[in-house]
Parts: sequence; C-alpha cells; structure tokens
Amino acid sequence: MRWFILIMSLVLPSVQADDFVPWNRLILTGGPHIVMGFAPPELRRTDVLNIFIEGDGMPGVALQMAKDIGGNSVYLGRPCQYLKASRTNTCGKDVWTSHRYSGRVVHSMNRAISAMKLRYQAKKVRLIGFSGGGTVASIAAAIRDDIEQLVTVAGNLDHKSWTDFNQIDPLSGSLNPIDFSQALEKVPQIHLIGERDEVVPGSVLTSYLSNLKKLDNVQSYIVAGADHTCCWSVAVAGVLQ
Repeated sequence: MRWFILIMSLVLPSVQADDFVPWNRLILTGGPHIVMGFAPPELRRTDVLNIFIEGDGMPGVALQMAKDIGGNSVYLGRPCQYLKASRTNTCGKDVWTSHRYSGRVVHSMNRAISAMKLRYQAKKVRLIGFSGGGTVASIAAAIRDDIEQLVTVAGNLDHKSWTDFNQIDPLSGSLNPIDFSQALEKVPQIHLIGERDEVVPGSVLTSYLSNLKKLDNVQSYIVAGADHTCCWSVAVAGVLQ
C-alpha cells in the first residue's frame, strides 16, 4: 500500500477515564442525544480547537489522547457514554449496534462540535476521532465548512468492510464515510492505523481510500507497535504539529 509510511513505535502507560476528572465536564444538548464533553479548566479561547471524539463502547482512549496532548484540546464522548438513559436522553440498544453512526447520532455530535467551537471562540476545528469516533468525525467533516484538519486513529472509515471482516451483522441504520467521498476529498486528512490492530485492520482504510478519486489532501500512516487501543498519543501529537 504505497500511501502508508512506517513512523514510530510507542509505549505509553494506560490511563483510565477517571484520571481525567479534573477537566471540566460539559453537558451538551440541542440534538436528539445528549453528549458529555470534557475540557481543561485553563482553556478560555483559541483560534483552532482540537476536538477529540471517543470510540464505540467503553470510553477512555480518546480522552487519554486529549489529556496527553492538552493545550487547545477538548473531548466529546459519544451519545450514551457517561450518561444514563432518561426521558430526555434515549439510549436504546440500537445506539451501540445498527444505528451507532445514524443521522440522529451524527446530528447530535455535530451540534456538540459547534457548541464547543462557540464556547472557545474558535475559527477552525481539528477533528480527531478514535475508532468509531473516526467514523463520526469523518462524516461531520464532510458536512462542515470549518475543518482545518481531520485525523482518524484506528478509524472505522468503511463500516461495511469492517462488519464483513469481523463477520458481524451490518450496521443497517448507520451512515458510512465512503458515501461522503466527494466532500471528503476537499478536507485535509491524516489517518493512523496500528501495525498490530486486529479490530480495525488496514483493509478498512484501503477500502475508504479506494473510494476517493483524489488523494491530494490525504496522508496515511502505519504506527509501528500500536494495536487498537495502545498507544497513540505521541503519534497524534506528531501529526497535529
């Protein structure tokens, strides 16, 4: 795969979500789902805001990256992470299965991105999505006009390819980044995949790239030694510089 470059081997300690409690918690509403965000208390404003978006299931990996990189970085959980179901917050099984990247989910996340941008008076945003957060970040990047850079980390950029690889049911109620290829061709983007990732293999990225007619704005890297959840912060910091 000629667009891949081997960059670095990383070993960092694992960090749990509870280690990041000192960051301010922000409850973001306005879309179909409520979204929990975290931000460093010292951040007041920035021209370019890094917004990290969590992956599927148990949160923590993207939060670790956001905290490690710090500076002008904030974090968004996914719908139903950190928050229990209520009359105002629907958390059905489909949110984590067939509809995890649905229009309602993407709309809620997009509203949360806008709320973070407004709060910190940013002109542009960088979206950094981990795993399924990379799916959400990519679709959001395709429909926004304020994206300075899209970065995906072990991103599920073609969930049909991913479900085929893992031999699981298709995500029938979800949007797919490959269906936004024309818009995404215009977005500066960097994709990182782990050399040892057995959850989201390189073939998923290959499928996504094959749907792009132009690769002028695309960079892709294999991160030596990285698996699906460890260890990403140094590599992400490097591409954000």
